[in-house]
Amino acid sequence: MKYRKGQFVKVKVTGIQPYGAFVETTDHVEGLIHISEVMNDYIHNLNVFLSVGQIVKAKILDVASDGKLNLTLKENDYFRRQERKKEKKSVLDEINTEQSIGFESLRERLPDWMAKAERY
Repeated sequence: MKYRKGQFVKVKVTGIQPYGAFVETTDHVEGLIHISEVMNDYIHNLNVFLSVGQIVKAKILDVASDGKLNLTLKENDYFRRQERKKEKKSVLDEINTEQSIGFESLRERLPDWMAKAERY
């Protein structure tokens, strides 16, 4: 099969390294999904998102002269949803630094913070 830039393909993860995941198409063409091409967020451990044997839909970024594929998962709906989950902020981010903070003000705000935390 002839692969081209921009095409979506299903690939099977054959190996995971700290820098990316090695994959293979159904007709045994090899490729790499670099860790920076999994999602726009920072990823510390690729094993949290991918595992050997997993089949994913990826977009071809480039086809090397030797036929190997350079792929991205950034346009895969599953990985986009994972990014949106990370966009939720901590209730601690909502604390206004200009407000006075002490034991009494913390006691007053704690029930509200607990309610917000339970919603996440």
